[in-house]
Amino acid sequence: MPDGLRQAWNRLPPGARLVIPITLLLATVIAGFYVWMKPSRDDWSKLPGRLVCQLQSGPIPPPPLTVASVDVTHPRGNVLQLVVRFVQPLPPSPSYGLTYTLANNGATFAVLTPQQGSDDLAIRNAKGPGTADVRTDKETHAARTAADTVEISLDLTKFGITQGLVSPALTVSAQLDPSAPAAGYAAQICHG
Repeated sequence: MPDGLRQAWNRLPPGARLVIPITLLLATVIAGFYVWMKPSRDDWSKLPGRLVCQLQSGPIPPPPLTVASVDVTHPRGNVLQLVVRFVQPLPPSPSYGLTYTLANNGATFAVLTPQQGSDDLAIRNAKGPGTADVRTDKETHAARTAADTVEISLDLTKFGITQGLVSPALTVSAQLDPSAPAAGYAAQICHG
């Protein structure tokens, strides 16, 4: 220890000379414990950037109801964002019905359906009691944002997903006439 530092140390009262090393040791132990125990951010690093979509067996949906791509991002916190682009602009909303079902690791957690007279989608928690509607806010909302684009942003904590690997899968079910369930098309399943 240099002489100037040793002299400064010796001028400290004996109580301070005991407290300073203990405080430094304790701070090091707490910081090490936090680094060891904090949730792993690696789960989000495994999130795919784009989902691959496959058409299931059944009638092929027309191009305006066919998914062209699904981009996936993790903008912040526990928020999952999907941008669904269709091959052509979607028809006017009352003339078709699209239902979006989201699953994580194979377990469905959210169902999104059109809201009458709006470009917004109603969001339901598929795991909650009675599939309760989820209140929309800055982190959780879904709407058509362009003629051929629907954006979905979900705070996963509202669906009971707080940790673990996030592996989203999106199923898009389409029907040209929402009042006629038999007029449905083959489901489109998109996964990483």
